[in-house]
Amino acid sequence: MAEHAPTRLHGLDGVLIALAVAAAAHVASLPPWVTLLLVAAGAWRWTADRRGWPLPPKWLRTASTFAAAIAIFASYRTLNGIEAGTSFLVLMAGVKLLETRTSRDLTVLVFIAYFLLYAALLRDQRLPLLPYLFVGALVGTAALMRVHAGAAGSSLKEILRRTAALMAQALPLALALFLLFPRLPGPFWGIQVSHSARTGLGDEMTPGDVSDLSVSGDPAFRVRFFGPVPPPVQRYWRGPVLHEFDGRSWRRTRGQAFPQQEATVSGTPFDYQITLEPHDRNWILALDLPAAWPEQDAYRAFDFQLLSPRPITDVASFRLRSYPDYVAGRLLPESVRHKDTQLPPQGNPRSVALGRELAARYGDPQAIVGAMLRMFREQQFVYTLEPPKLADNAVDEFLFETRKGFCEHYASAFTVVMRAAGIPARVVTGYQGGELNPIGGYMLVRQSDAHAWSEVWMEGRGWVRVDPTAAVAPERIERGLIGAVGADEPAPGRLRQESELWLQTTLAWDAVNDFWNEREVRFSADGQFRLLERMGFKEPDWRTLGLGMTASLAAFFVGLSLYLAWKHRAPARDWPARLHEETAHRLRRRGIVPGPAEGPIAFLDRAAAACPDLARDLAEIRDVYAALRYGPLPTETDLRRLKYLVNRLRA
Repeated sequence: MAEHAPTRLHGLDGVLIALAVAAAAHVASLPPWVTLLLVAAGAWRWTADRRGWPLPPKWLRTASTFAAAIAIFASYRTLNGIEAGTSFLVLMAGVKLLETRTSRDLTVLVFIAYFLLYAALLRDQRLPLLPYLFVGALVGTAALMRVHAGAAGSSLKEILRRTAALMAQALPLALALFLLFPRLPGPFWGIQVSHSARTGLGDEMTPGDVSDLSVSGDPAFRVRFFGPVPPPVQRYWRGPVLHEFDGRSWRRTRGQAFPQQEATVSGTPFDYQITLEPHDRNWILALDLPAAWPEQDAYRAFDFQLLSPRPITDVASFRLRSYPDYVAGRLLPESVRHKDTQLPPQGNPRSVALGRELAARYGDPQAIVGAMLRMFREQQFVYTLEPPKLADNAVDEFLFETRKGFCEHYASAFTVVMRAAGIPARVVTGYQGGELNPIGGYMLVRQSDAHAWSEVWMEGRGWVRVDPTAAVAPERIERGLIGAVGADEPAPGRLRQESELWLQTTLAWDAVNDFWNEREVRFSADGQFRLLERMGFKEPDWRTLGLGMTASLAAFFVGLSLYLAWKHRAPARDWPARLHEETAHRLRRRGIVPGPAEGPIAFLDRAAAACPDLARDLAEIRDVYAALRYGPLPTETDLRRLKYLVNRLRA
């Protein structure tokens, strides 16, 4: 049986807007059906409020709640985590809309909107999202004020003004909590956030993957050097090392352990701090070759790739040291040799034949490498972001037919031929290059700088970097991607290069984002202790931090109390009221006291009747007081006259 039609809910419109703003921050990550159900529930509740429809019966709302939980579990296989939890919360908001009757129900919906805004911050802490979340909080707070203002509440303008004032008053408290509230290491409440939709290098490489990535101008990482900056030819940022080849794609090794290989470094090192954008994987991009890193946060694999024990799901920073001059893996374990000379038994027969031919002709690995590079350099190979599609024998088609490709085509083909010639070889993916940002004082490496090259092992020299792309398009290494591709090809950053104003604007904006990441997103317990040291505390610890937070909170609430006491103080009495009180004080000597509900005019008339000797003076005081209090244009002369009469009164 349907329930009685509900009365109109004051503030429902604002609550629906606040809920829509909060849920919109998650639309890109929510299943479409979740968004549609919330929109449908909101539209139905708004229409029901206007037309007086009855709310659904309790059994239907209960069934909807269980159905929502089952649907989320079926989609995510869990109800925990940021993705599943957010979807479930959005569905619960939709179910709650079906039973809203009172201001208490609307208050619950506003708090759901607050939680959704916070969940958006857990997923993404980038600076452009901050204004949106602030507006969402402003709208939610205004909606809450409207709900509790009732039918005769303030105007929208007044509610927004009071909301803005309230949030401004809360800013000092928010700042104190941000700076001094104890910070725990790791993700908040252990929540791991998925960033699978973000661009970045992957666990495998197929011809076309890196070129697809290179059309993105998004930042990959930023680097601050403590000393000299490496020249362009030394800016190889080592990432995933790929060993396994199935005839088309290259992959990292899985489920197989290899002995560590030693590296001998020499020359002048580069000391730097690298700040990585979240990529949801555990590799750390490092200048080739990393030799020092924070032991608790990173380790180096057998193939000299730097790795983190945990996936990098938030902005992360590492202090590193790298040497451009090194000998890596002078002694090659047999298991590594076997892995890095393997080829599929079938596929790419012409490339395999080419490798065997070069081995038979030259014998020496260095001569074989040189011959292959001469082939790339002297024959009609083209470096392009838009290579033709390749079929099953991709390496053969590229080397002997299309001859058009990006860096992954050249690295893949070169490595296959080297393995066919019996030379241990592997593909290294990462980034090459970087753009100096003079505004922020750091080097910016973008996704468009993604690159792939090869490493071959030579007796006595260990693993040697060979970049086949440099043989085809040396300008790619010296001048970057834009200098290597044709003017008719779409390349990220071309507009920046052609417009000085746009270049400076983008660099300034990136510097702001870098400041946000370094000073806000990555503000940790160490940053709190450094802040206390700058404030004069020696060797601060958790107790000092707690004391500072307590003192800050006490100062905030004392200041707020004083402000409110001053704001709501009793208004100062004006001069006519003060003079009337002085008159009443003098008349008390004759036993004449104002009544609790007696006005000034009536009191003076009663006093004049009781004191005939003062009747004339009191009548004159009454007339001047009435003129000042109720007259249209009181003058300064009238006020001075009243003062004179009161001072002359001898009661």
